[in-house]
Amino acid sequence: MIREFWVKNYLSISDKQGLDFVAKGPASELVTEVAPGVFLYKLGILYGGNASGKSNMLVALNTMFRLLVMSQFDATGKITQYYPFSLTNGEPTEMHVSFYSNSIRYDYDVKFNDKYILNEALYYYPNKTKALFYERSFVGDNVQADIKFGSTLNLLAKTQNSICENTLNNHSVLSVCQKVAFKEDIAPFNNLYNWISVNYHEVDGDEDKRVADILKGAYNDEHKKKFYNVMLQKADLNIMQYRPIIEDLTFSNEVKTFFQKFVPEELKEELFKTTKTIAFLNHSANGNFEIPLEWQSKGTLKYIKILDALYDLVTGPHVYYLDELGEDLHNDLLYYYLNVFIFNSDKSQLIITSQETTLLSQDMINENRGVVWFVEKNKETASSEYARGDSFGLHKNLSLYNSYRIGRLGAKPELGSIFIDLED
Repeated sequence: MIREFWVKNYLSISDKQGLDFVAKGPASELVTEVAPGVFLYKLGILYGGNASGKSNMLVALNTMFRLLVMSQFDATGKITQYYPFSLTNGEPTEMHVSFYSNSIRYDYDVKFNDKYILNEALYYYPNKTKALFYERSFVGDNVQADIKFGSTLNLLAKTQNSICENTLNNHSVLSVCQKVAFKEDIAPFNNLYNWISVNYHEVDGDEDKRVADILKGAYNDEHKKKFYNVMLQKADLNIMQYRPIIEDLTFSNEVKTFFQKFVPEELKEELFKTTKTIAFLNHSANGNFEIPLEWQSKGTLKYIKILDALYDLVTGPHVYYLDELGEDLHNDLLYYYLNVFIFNSDKSQLIITSQETTLLSQDMINENRGVVWFVEKNKETASSEYARGDSFGLHKNLSLYNSYRIGRLGAKPELGSIFIDLED
């Protein structure tokens, strides 16, 4: 889970801006104890007008963790995550994140441009005391970075040398785990690398999966299939269950003979068959009937896609960023989705952007204003600014929703007259 994050000189963000998920205590279901005595919000919601910079904060969060685990195999490769603010193009981007992995806190800082990681430092708290994991600094082009490792890691000298030799100037030290299978025991490196790779996800999920592929994958997992069927039933979509419709692929006799002779039996079904569509069983008083995937509404398809993230969130410690959650969904279905996450997850975190402002009228949100950020562009600097919902000094009896609606919290578009004059 993420404790805090800030970024400087990235996309629409010029000056240092960030998010903070620290909660005062176990006040509600929105809070979880990620480590003894440490309480974090499980949910974060970003509000603001179009082009205010809401999505850019999600992209920045994603970039932070991708930088940690994605390596380069060529020293000349560009750091593709470098997207500086337009007016400070050429200057480095700076990021900081404090997060928890297996109840251990990690603090990571990085400074980079399109060619090099200029500085990075990773600290951790293995015994509640801050200790160095590693720190590195850029020395020069085609020169090995200066890397220092913490003594608590107990790395052998040859392990340290091997890591240094494989760390190029355009990727993080930790990401070496992606391209080198070390013979020595570097458990602290591997454990953290694997944790981030598995539990921190891309914006809107790790892949642009087709709905049919999502449902087919779930269908082959009894536990996940049950989850999908239950969630589809509860969503009042008149769907009782679903099933993939499989059809045989057409191959020449020569290809079929080859497959029969050389392909293992357990792979033949995957090779010879494909999922044509998904059929959803619907109910009526006159009998049940099936509707194919292609006839489902846009909202139903959107709901199915975000169920993939919800399954992970309620079955393990995952972090997801979902952009414009609520788009194409009825607001009651959006509330339901969020409540399923809140009441069934433990050490997972969901950070979303949304235009569904009625969420602010929900008692749980209004009473836990630290889960909300209001985002707007500074008119003078054109830079995005982020303000946490509990930073405005609103009295607890005042409605967060009404305060936002009347413009007291900013982050609303200031629209011009509805009358258009096209004459010179």
